[in-house]
Parts: sequence; structure tokens; C-alpha cells
Amino acid sequence: MSIRQRSQAVLGLVARWPAQCLGTLLPGEQTPRRLARFALVTLCTVTALLLGFSAALLAARGELAWAAACVLGSFAMDGLDGALARKFGVTSPFGAQLDSLADLCGFGVATPLLAYHWMNDAAPQYLIVPTCAILAASAMIRLARFNVQPKDTRYFSGLPAAVPPVILAGAIQLGVEPSAGYVGLIGGLAVLMVTTFPYAKIGRLVGLPWWVWPISVTAVIVSPMTACGLLSAVYVASGPVLWATERFRRDDPALVVDPPEAAPDTADPIDPIELSPGSHVRVAVVGAGFAGLGMAIRLKQLGIEDFVVLERADDVGGTWRDNVYPGAACDVPANLYSYSCAPDPGWTHTFPTQPEIQRYLRRCVAQFGLEPHLRLGHDVLAAEWNDDSTRWCVDTSKGQLTADLVVIASGPLSEPATPSIPGLEQFTGVTVHSANWVPSHDLKGKHVAVIGTGASAVQFIPEIQPDVARFYVFQRTPPWVIPRWDRTKSGVEKALFRRLPSMQRLARAVVYLWRESLILGLTVNTRMLKPVEWLARSHLRRQVSDPALRAALTPDYALGCKRLILSNDYFPAITRDNVELVTSGIDEVRRHSIVSADRTERVVDMIIFGTGFESAHSPIAGRLRGRNGRLLADIWHDTGAEAYLGTAIAGYPNLFMLLGPNTISGQNSTLLTMEAQVEYVIDALRFMDQAGVAAVEVRAEAQASFVVDVRRKMTGTVWLSGCRSWYLDDRGRNTTLWPGFTRSFRQRTGRFDHESYVLRGRDSKPLDSPPAETAH
Repeated sequence: MSIRQRSQAVLGLVARWPAQCLGTLLPGEQTPRRLARFALVTLCTVTALLLGFSAALLAARGELAWAAACVLGSFAMDGLDGALARKFGVTSPFGAQLDSLADLCGFGVATPLLAYHWMNDAAPQYLIVPTCAILAASAMIRLARFNVQPKDTRYFSGLPAAVPPVILAGAIQLGVEPSAGYVGLIGGLAVLMVTTFPYAKIGRLVGLPWWVWPISVTAVIVSPMTACGLLSAVYVASGPVLWATERFRRDDPALVVDPPEAAPDTADPIDPIELSPGSHVRVAVVGAGFAGLGMAIRLKQLGIEDFVVLERADDVGGTWRDNVYPGAACDVPANLYSYSCAPDPGWTHTFPTQPEIQRYLRRCVAQFGLEPHLRLGHDVLAAEWNDDSTRWCVDTSKGQLTADLVVIASGPLSEPATPSIPGLEQFTGVTVHSANWVPSHDLKGKHVAVIGTGASAVQFIPEIQPDVARFYVFQRTPPWVIPRWDRTKSGVEKALFRRLPSMQRLARAVVYLWRESLILGLTVNTRMLKPVEWLARSHLRRQVSDPALRAALTPDYALGCKRLILSNDYFPAITRDNVELVTSGIDEVRRHSIVSADRTERVVDMIIFGTGFESAHSPIAGRLRGRNGRLLADIWHDTGAEAYLGTAIAGYPNLFMLLGPNTISGQNSTLLTMEAQVEYVIDALRFMDQAGVAAVEVRAEAQASFVVDVRRKMTGTVWLSGCRSWYLDDRGRNTTLWPGFTRSFRQRTGRFDHESYVLRGRDSKPLDSPPAETAH
């Protein structure tokens, strides 16, 4: 017999071995390939059984770390055998029974023994023994019920029997010290196993938004104990939450019907109120967007009525009033993009649209009674500090007033930025910036050019692309784009938030935490953003099949250096036949056309600028004169935009700025830092009233020290990795973002630190120190 024949004979024996050993345990066709796969699955199940048995022996001997490792191994094998059986199509009654016995050994016997020996010295025996007995009984009941109940492809009925063992073994592996409180925790987990609370299966967990996984992995790497505990708590709590949601559905079937996409805006127009001649107020707030209204809300809540909100437009809303271009929406989830004091359970989408946000702000005006304080149509033309009267003299388009304190809340996104292009003034067609969009523009059949591919352009390009005859998209640098995980919220979810506000606060906290974790990749180690970069590249690869176009849409800078874009329809719009992506730059604009740098001339009827805002050059700075009479714009021209805590400016007494330099969050909702600044200003007002201080002016050395600290922390961040972005000023400094956690900013602004200020009395003379009883 040849070597080849001998090899074939050996392989034949190996192939027949599963059939000889397992007999007729596998239903269906018994080919060698299928039997071999069945044997592999059975081996996994037996391994799970042996690991569970080993865990029991090791726990009895007091070797808890090894016992916990065996429990985790048994859990892994338990999941693997089922996955392989389904993948290979070799499920069988024998396999199901053997798997149940393995689970009984690992989860019903070894886990209670492990729990007993772990808590042995942490609590009285009369508590530990019954708890471990209940854990064993619950696991057995749960496993038996699983075997006889009809299977739900979406949810488990009751907490899976594998969860308490994994939590217990994980706690032991992470070095958690046992205490009497864990007796109650283990007892609670045991009870949850025999309930009918619905718990999501692995398939539904895999379908969670993409950001859950990289953030979870990052959190586990950074802080394993905290992250694992939080993830376990979320899953354990999800069962009762889903059950409560279903109860709402049964109690009120009408709640499952979603309301109209956007409820009509029934708010009456805000009646205009003009300044009285010679008006004086305690506080003058400039701007009626999120920041200005947020300041007004807190003043009202504290019973301060002597204030006005000066707004140049005829309505509130700021950026969300002005930006009415098609597709305008926020890229921060609605639960986080709202005032902490005014949550709205009625948001219709995960990411709120412009009309919804505008309606929300108008509702807040009515809810908090702000109308009497609004001065709409009052554009602030100039404001100058008077040292003799310790007041600000404010000149508006409809009169003058004086104020003890001025709060600038005009925001960084209030003045559109239009690039200087040779020949633009001679263009005879229509030019419009996305921030000045006119809904009546008729685009049908037109040749349209879009200059810029930032956040706004990515939103309106897919909306108007079907209407135009020819669409030219002029791109300087491509943005990083990831999927927009948006969805319509159900009536049940809204009802749950309405009846249980704490659930919406929990949802807000979860969104806050996962967005906050992104700062680690932006400032500490950019490699932590690699999963997000992989997602962006995969997103582009799926939606753009043309290699040349895909290359033109692929950024050549680090993810996070510029603003990350969320969109599901931008790339598909760019691939349409009537769209041309132009990457060669613009040489000049002629009467009816645009000439690109490669000297190609394209005839256009309309130019749309999606070029962002003058965030680094605040227009309001050119209207503010401080104690020395110098314009703030002139000072910032020399130094760059600088402010202490992004809020107070040396040389400008009693002036506070919301969302000033280095206060925007690069990873989270900017409303978080804005609200922290509002509380800082409120604390300053409280201090001034209690101490009898007429004016506060931040010390130049305090401001300089803060600026140096911010620049030091900014060094090495992804924002300074080499790309051009709206975060940077003309000197290449990032004067826009806060280089850290929003929590750290809130801590820095947690109280008004009067020691960093020069304090003056009514006679304008400096005070040595405030009265002792007011220092805080």
C-alpha cells in the first residue's frame, strides 16, 4: 500500500470516527464533513461542562481567581457551541440537552459555590447561604423554563442565566472586594432570572449604533472596573425598562401611533417691545439664541426681573432662526441638545431638525415668561464702559440704555463667512450663503455651484440635488463622514419620557458619557479614533463605488482635525449623474460662470456658499470699548481671541461672554459649557450683591495664566495636527475649542473666583478684599 493510500485510509477512519462515536445523535444527512462539524460543536459543549465542573472544585478549594476564569471560559464555550451549531446547521436534541447540562454545572452549581466562598467573610452566614441557594434554584428554574418555552428571536424571558456568573466572575477577576451589599446584589440578580422581563439577545445588541462598540471598548481599556460595572448595570436595568415600555403600550394603545412628523407651530408672534428713553437695567443680555435665552431663564428662575435681552432680528433662535436651508439639523442628539432645566419628551427624531429646535426655543420663551424682557429688532451698534458711573452705555438701533452688567451671547456662529474670490462682484446670477437661505429660491432646471463641503453643505446638497439640472460641488478638502444613526421616535418612547422624566435624564446621561469619551482620542492618543476612522472609510467604500471619486472624497488629514460630519445621503448625492465634484480650486468668477484652477469654465446660474462662519473673528468685538476706550477687536487683532475661562476679559469690567474663546466642546454638546458659564455669571451677580461690589474686572495676569494653560493643553491634540479648520485663527491657534472634558470646564467655572478679579466700589476705587462673610 502506497503512502497516499495509507493517508486516505487514515482520513477515512478519522471521518468515520464521529459517526461511530455519536451514532445517530445527529438528525439529517450524516456526511463526514457534517459529522466532523457536529463533533466540533459537541467538543465545545463538553469543554464548557468540564470548565464548569473545574470551577466548582476550584471554588471549594478557595482558588477563586482560577474558578472565576473557568466560569468565564465556560460562558465563552457556551456561546461558541450554539453559534457554531447554528452556522453549520448541526443543531440537535442531543446537543440541546448536553448544553443544558453544561449550563447547569457552570451556572447552577459552580456559580453559587463561587459566590458563597467569595462572600464568606463579608457577611453573616444566615444571609449568604439562603442567597446562594436562591441563586442556584433560580438558575435551575431559568434553564428549565428556557428548554420548554417557545423561543423569542428578539428577547430572553428573564435575565439570562449566564449573566450573574459573568458579573460575579468578572468582579473577582477585576479585584473587587466583597461586602455585605453584594449579597443583596446577587439576590436581586437571582430574582431577575425568574421574572419575565424582556432582555435583548446578542443579535439585537450587535444592531446597536456603531458608536456603542468603540466607546465601550475604549472605556473598558481606560477604566475596566467602572466600565464593566456600568455596562452590566445598563443591561440588567434594560429588562425592567423594556417591560415598563410595553406596559405603557398596553395601557394606552394610542401611544404606539406616531404623531405627525412636525407639529404645527401654534406659538403666537412675539409682540415687539421697544426701549424706554433713558432705560437702565441691572443686566443687558446681547443675543436671543440658546446662550442668551439660557441666561434669561436662569435670571428669571432666581427672581431677577431687571434685565433685557437685546436681539437684532425679529425673532428668537439665533443660529437656528437664521439657518433655514433644506435639511438643516443638529448633529448632537436631541436629549442632550436642550436646556438641562427644560427637557422635551416630544422630540420626533434622535437628531433634532431646525424647525423643531426653533419651536423648542419659542416654547421656552413662553414657558419661562421671557417675552416682557425681549427687545427684538434692537441691534447693538456699540457698547462702552463708563468708569465714573460704573455702567455700560449701550447704543442700539432703536435707542440707548445703560446697564450695570452686560452678557454677550451672540455666539460664534452668528456672522456668515464668505470667501474673497476674484471677480465675484461681477457675477450676475444669484449668490447666497447657507446661513441666509431664502426658501423661495427656485432651483429647478438651474445650473448651481456649491462652494464648500462642511457641515451645512453636506446637509443641503442631498436635499437640492434632485431639483437642479447641473450641480457643481467645489471641494477644498473632503470631510470625514460617518453614518448618521437617526430614527423617528415612537409614541411609546415619548410617553415614557413624559411620565418618567428620570428616564429621559438617564438617556441624556448615557449620550453625554459616550460623547465625552471621544475626548481621549482627540487630545490624549489619536490612535483611539482608529475605529471611527475605519467606520468612515467603510461608509465611503459602501456608498461610492467609483475608485477615482472615492479617492477624491477621502481625507488626507487625521480624523477629528476638522469637524466630523454625520450623513447617510451626502455620498449618494455626489455620485448622481447631474453632480460634478470639483477639487482643483477656484481661479476666478465671471459674469455667468466659475473658472477653476485647471482653467475649466463652468456656466452657473447660482452660487451657494457653504463656507461656515466668522468664528475666529467675532463681529461683536468691533463694537465693545472697555475701560481704556479701546475696541476689543483691536486687542484681539494683536493677541488673538483671549478671555479668562472664555468668559471675562481684562480691561472690560462687568462684561461676561458666553461661548467665548476656547469654550466650544469638540466632542460634546456646547450647551454644557454654555450652562456652566451661565452659572458662573449668576454666581458673580450673587457675589456682587452680597459684597456691595459695583464692578468686577478679571486681572490681566489671571487671564494670561489661563491662556497659557489652554495653549499648553492644546499642544499635541488632533486639532493642531496640520489641517485648516474653522477652529483655528489666522495665527494657526485654536481659539475655539476647550481642550478637555466638559466636566473639567464645569469644575473650573463652578464658582465665581473673586480673587482673580479687581473689585471696585461705587466710587470706582479698587477694594482690597470683599467682606469676609461674602467670600466663597
